[in-house]
Amino acid sequence: MFRKIKKVLAIACVTMAVGAVTIPNFVSAQTSTPDSTSRPERRKPHDGGIWKKLNLTDAQKSQLKTIHENAKTQRQSVFTPEQRAIMEQARQSGDRKGVGKSLNLTDAQKQQLKTISQNTKTQVENVLTSEQNQQLAKFRQDRKAQYNSRRDR
Repeated sequence: MFRKIKKVLAIACVTMAVGAVTIPNFVSAQTSTPDSTSRPERRKPHDGGIWKKLNLTDAQKSQLKTIHENAKTQRQSVFTPEQRAIMEQARQSGDRKGVGKSLNLTDAQKQQLKTISQNTKTQVENVLTSEQNQQLAKFRQDRKAQYNSRRDR
């Protein structure tokens, strides 16, 4: 009788031990997303970036918001409905890598987007003070250097 109890207890202990080892692995396998496992280097949460550091006035914030909304509308008008659908799908899936190439932009579209970007940059610079423009230029320069150093790895 004691042998049967010992046998049952031994089986129960082995079952619990195996369960204790496999359940955490099973749970972590279910909770990990492809995004979190495929990218070991995650971006740092951003703190509002340069716009917070520029100490913008309410008037400047309002003007910049209008400028950026207008630029977005102008950019959207450059794309065909198919291209907009591709961008929306990439935005929803969170996989924006390579979406620019998949749009197959014409030279005219590329030029329009470049012009919109240049005009937006000029409008933004006109809203900012000279000190704020210097800070923004330094930020852009630093960001470009970071991009180039990552690209060269």
